[in-house]
Amino acid sequence: MSCKNNFNLLRFPALASTNQTLKWLHQKESLDEYTVVVCGSQTAGKGQVGNHWESEQDKNLTFSLLLKPTYIQIHQQFLISKAVSLGILEALKEYGSEFFIKWPNDIYYQDKKIGGILIENSLSRDVISSCIIGVGINVNQTIFVSNAPNPLSLKTIVGQELELEKLLMQVLQSLEKYIDVLKSSNAHALDDMYLGELYRKQGFHPYRDENGVFLASIAGINPYGHLELITDIGERRSYAFKEVEFVVRKSDN
Repeated sequence: MSCKNNFNLLRFPALASTNQTLKWLHQKESLDEYTVVVCGSQTAGKGQVGNHWESEQDKNLTFSLLLKPTYIQIHQQFLISKAVSLGILEALKEYGSEFFIKWPNDIYYQDKKIGGILIENSLSRDVISSCIIGVGINVNQTIFVSNAPNPLSLKTIVGQELELEKLLMQVLQSLEKYIDVLKSSNAHALDDMYLGELYRKQGFHPYRDENGVFLASIAGINPYGHLELITDIGERRSYAFKEVEFVVRKSDN
């Protein structure tokens, strides 16, 4: 398995954060696009809005990728999240069919979380000068001690340990494919692909916002990455990150 682009892999046994390390290295000496920082364990890995990411030593994939998406305007930056989510999803679907993207960019298997993505953009005028994409995928870890509500690993799904290096190459190759779409003149083709892979795309499901729990169906994602919902009484609502949460029912566990 090979990648068209020359990924420059920088490996570390353990780091506080692959995103922070890659950011520091890039500030110290400008790195080439497709530089990847990989580590065996993160001690201070983070998810969206500061959530902690648990990772047992040498059990999971924890890495960060540097992109220089100057071809993406600031108001289009959610396209990056779509491309990365779809790339990871495609790689994981080699191991099962019931993988989904939980808005905005968590990776789920059925109703449990198997991976997360943290994207940090650096802006220059009206373009994104650099983008650091942190990825965590639960692979061979089977015991989770944090208060994460619903973690799951690939080992639990397939019933055997997986080779981390092989999976890393599969994920990078798939990411490369969708980044190429992002670079193309047809980047908005990602919109329909992303929408079609969303968790709870069909039917009405419970959500919670500042006013309480309600039933709604996913209507779409607007250009800014906001989740568009239609409630069971026909009201259309739009939510930014952390303004609404998916409610897990007992039957989902």
